[in-house]
Order: sequence, then structure tokens, then C-alpha cells
Amino acid sequence: MRLEAALEHAGLVLVGFLGEGAWHCAWQVNRGEQQLVLRIPKTIAYGKQVAFDEVALKAEYAGTKLYYQTVNKAQEGAAPLFFDYYVTPELTYTIETYAGSQIDLHTITLEKAYKIGLQTGAIHKATEEIPHGLTGFGYLAWSEEKGLHGTFNGDVRKFIYEESEEHLADYQALCEAFLDYDDILVKKALQLAANLRKKAFTKPLLGNQDVSPENILCNGENVCLIDPYPSIYYARGMAGNFMNLYETYFVTLADTERYKKHHFQDCIENLRMIAKGFIEGYSAGNQQIVGEVRGEQLLQLLETAHSHFRLLSEDIAKETEIRYGNKEQIKKRLVTLSKELKELATSQIKVLV
Repeated sequence: MRLEAALEHAGLVLVGFLGEGAWHCAWQVNRGEQQLVLRIPKTIAYGKQVAFDEVALKAEYAGTKLYYQTVNKAQEGAAPLFFDYYVTPELTYTIETYAGSQIDLHTITLEKAYKIGLQTGAIHKATEEIPHGLTGFGYLAWSEEKGLHGTFNGDVRKFIYEESEEHLADYQALCEAFLDYDDILVKKALQLAANLRKKAFTKPLLGNQDVSPENILCNGENVCLIDPYPSIYYARGMAGNFMNLYETYFVTLADTERYKKHHFQDCIENLRMIAKGFIEGYSAGNQQIVGEVRGEQLLQLLETAHSHFRLLSEDIAKETEIRYGNKEQIKKRLVTLSKELKELATSQIKVLV
């Protein structure tokens, strides 16, 4: 019913079903000569009913529109050129340019994976350099009075400092709970990473936290980024998040219900080759930038481990189990993450100095 209503309301002709993500189902549609994608939010996500939230939806969709517009200023065609949305309790949907097909990690060559990462990294860096024009910082929010804006106000440098100290405190908590985490080299590398971000931060820039493989499209030889999770913060943090996802997170959590359909454990080399291309495209050979990104990657990996640690003291809700698995899986993964943290600290400590 909602599909038919959206097609009629937007004047669209259905072509076919494209698939579903965690929060939306997507269809390929046409409007005249335009090839578009229609997305409708799911009523059930991560095992629970999704209530209509006008403010949250408008923040998400207005943020997506801003991100697409900014990306296209940096590199035209690197995001859908058209995006619009409609939000009411009775009918909610988005429509955007059809921009290509999802990458298939299981069939692309290592050379192709590297090129995808290289383009994606260059797009991220170029997008950061475009002024976003928003007030505040953090994840994006929306209100009738202010429109789209950052969730937080105040001294962002103080926020960065306090967050950096929290990272170090989180590591100490892990060391006290699991002796295997206590490592002199890891402690030194984390301290260097925390110091580096305090020194390197200049101003909050527009970044994208969600560049999972399903959100990277290929149209011929060109990459197009879709379905972002934008924020205004320390840009190197988003780059470090990308590296953590592709070098560690996706494979480590491949056994969860959220990710098992992707079989990430079977395409480790392509994931890592995308990461290799990304950091080279993002840094363009600047070793200072490489060090800043690797520092953020280390802190992201630390927080992946600490989030698992916190879950052991909580009741595992259905949504959490879909994302992280049961407590036995979480305990087992903590051992793996300890090894990953040591390996990353050992391999990257020189670039953090």
C-alpha cells in the first residue's frame, strides 16, 4: 500500500525491486526520462517496530540532501545529482538519481578494489574542503526554528579534548577487566593518537560515517556514494572510521545477523585493498594526514572493543543481538579485538610520532 501511494504521489513508474537495507526498502523507478530510486522506511528494523518521528526523519533526509550537494560540488557525479524527500505520518519516502549498481566484493579484482578505495578516499577529502554552512557540531539535527544544524553547541575543542581523555579511560577499563589488553606499546600508541588529534584538529567539517560496501555504487569506472550518515566533526575521525571498518570491523563482525549475508570473511583481501586505496586517495601522499587517520583508526578500534565490553554487563536486546550477536560471541570477539589492537598499534606507532 505504501509503495503504491508513493508511486502515485511522486508520479513514478515502477521498474523493479532493488533490495533492502537496515532501515529502508528500495525500488528502481522512472519519472519520464529520469531513472530514479525510491526508498521507503521500514516499519520494523532490527527486530522492533519503528515509530514515526518527523524530526529524526527530516534530520536524516535533509542531512543526506546536504551531503549529496556537497559531494557534487567537490566532484560532480560522485553522489546522486538529484535527491528529494516527503515526510508525513501517512506517507514518507525519498527519491534520488539512480547512480549505478552496488559493488560485489566477491567478484571484483584486487585492482578494482584498490581503484574503488582510491576514488572513495579522494571524494571524502575533497568533500571536507567544501564549506557546509551549518551551525553547531556532531550528528545532524533538525527543527522548525533552526532547520538543519549540528546537535551540539559550545567549544568543540573542549569536546575533542574530553573525548580523547575518555578514550584513554576506556582503555584503562579494558585493561582492568581483561589482563590481555594491558600492553605497553598499545598504551603508548593510544596516548600518541589522543595527543595527535588534539593538535591536528582545526574546525568541524562535514564527513560521512557510513560508507559500507552496500553504499558504494559503480557506474562504469566511477564511484558514487549513497545513503550517508553525515556529521560535522573532526574529519580525520571519519577517515579513521572507514579504515577500521574495512580492515577490522566488517570481518570481525561477519558472524552477526546484521552482516552474515555479506560473507565478509570470504573477501578479506578485497576489503583491505579498498582500505589501502582509501588512505592513499585521502592522504594524496601526505604522511602527516596518514598518521592522523591511523591514529583515529586506532581509537575507533579501541571503541569497538570497549563497546563489546560494555555489552557484557547489559541485557542483550533483540536489536543488539542482531548487531553484535549473543554474549558468547561478544566474549569471543573481545579476544580477537585485543589481538587486532596490538597488531595495529605495533604496525602504525611510527606514523603517530
